[in-house]
Amino acid sequence: MTLVPATDTVLGPLNISEVFFEHDGPRLFVAQSGAGNLFLANCVDEDEDEYTETYLYVSVSRARMNLVRSGYIPLREVYTRAEDGFVYQITAEYGRAVPGNTLVTIPADQIQDDRLPLADARLDLETETLPSFNPEKFRVDSEGEFRTRIALEIHPLHTRRTEYSLRSLSRLAGSFQDTLDSLAQEERGRPTARGLIPEEILQESELVFTGALAASFVLVLAPKSSPTLVGHDLVNKSTARLLELLQAADSQDELRKLLNRYGIRARSKFRSLLAMLSDDETGAGVFLADHLGQLSVAQIHLESVRHALAIIDDRNPDSEKLELARVTLVGVNLRTGIFELFDNVAGQRYSGQMAPEAKAQMSGLPTGEEHFYTAALLKTMEYSTMTTDVSSSYRLLRILPVDDFGSAVASSGDSAAATRPLNVGSTEEGQ
Repeated sequence: MTLVPATDTVLGPLNISEVFFEHDGPRLFVAQSGAGNLFLANCVDEDEDEYTETYLYVSVSRARMNLVRSGYIPLREVYTRAEDGFVYQITAEYGRAVPGNTLVTIPADQIQDDRLPLADARLDLETETLPSFNPEKFRVDSEGEFRTRIALEIHPLHTRRTEYSLRSLSRLAGSFQDTLDSLAQEERGRPTARGLIPEEILQESELVFTGALAASFVLVLAPKSSPTLVGHDLVNKSTARLLELLQAADSQDELRKLLNRYGIRARSKFRSLLAMLSDDETGAGVFLADHLGQLSVAQIHLESVRHALAIIDDRNPDSEKLELARVTLVGVNLRTGIFELFDNVAGQRYSGQMAPEAKAQMSGLPTGEEHFYTAALLKTMEYSTMTTDVSSSYRLLRILPVDDFGSAVASSGDSAAATRPLNVGSTEEGQ
């Protein structure tokens, strides 16, 4: 597309690469030079009597443009904090016999205020700030490297850039590795409920992080160990087991049939992986490319994550539902989803992660001994991959205030929540 206004200025030939706002032509847009330099341009004045249009151009790096496009940097600051320290004011003069442009260089701190965007004006566009993930290229590269690789794709909420919370990333990576370790133990035919997984299995199933790609966010993983004549056989087979479980998420019969083949530890680790995805409100895709270039894929949407989690928790011998009639909130962190409460009846404290529904109910609830609530928890046994430890984890499924008579008070928009029975086997829970 040819730039408007004309391009016969010292900026050289420019072409519009993206238009953010137009009215009788582009008014806020990105222009790119033949050398790949980017300029953010904004129309700041139109004079119909003089037949002129005035634009402010500011040079932006590609990294900064990504942050501007996704809304991290306000439009005003792109100009007032110009990376080169100045902006170009270009006036296109269409009323002359021979139309032309005039250019004035203005220091960034001397731009007229009425020619700057409003302080809170931002773009808000999804922006890939890493190279795009291409499954076919991923497959070909794995074959070329003679190396099995795994791509784990997730879809973080409320982000316009290819970024992911470090806290969530740590939980996801640890849970994925634990799941793979437990399935590797199953593959070798020596599953245990607790205690150390044999060292040779952990060595073969251990993954390393090799990079990140865009699509919403993709972790690229690979085995740490060197390949044998059959490549990374254990990683391939244990990951294939995980793909099979994920593909069965929507079928209650199929998922239960598969899980019945596995021991306590594998079921526990797979459940923990699903719970982590549910808490972060994301589905996932797992791409397995082996050293021969064979690509296998499993995609699971958020609704399927929660459906599978409900299937596992229903009649799960490792899980127990707890209904607490009178609790007080000791502490809560909505950002991390962590809660701590005190059961006034049993005199016991509980802490853990909140399910999404409970997290929504928790917002705005006061802490302290003078405020009482009813709560529903899911207690689950957790089996360590490294020690003989067996611990209990608690997931808050529901929390509601109680009135002076001890009855639960439904929050706004949840009038049925106070009276409906708890059923962790229902897909309604945690949604």
